Amino acid sequence: MGHTDGSVQARYSHITRQMREDLMANLTAEWEAALDARLAMCTTSPVAVLNDPLHRLRARR
Repeated sequence: MGHTDGSVQARYSHITRQMREDLMANLTAEWEAALDARLAMCTTSPVAVLNDPLHRLRARR
């Protein structure tokens, strides 16, 4: 942050439980939106790490 006084960095750089929960919720929403968009383009992927979630998403619909 560029401050020589460590108290400034300590005040603004800590991560709270709520911040972590908000981040996880937002990242999950982005991942799910990306999967929806990918599924709309094609229902399978040659990449297993992507194909498995696409398969589960297809099965739920």
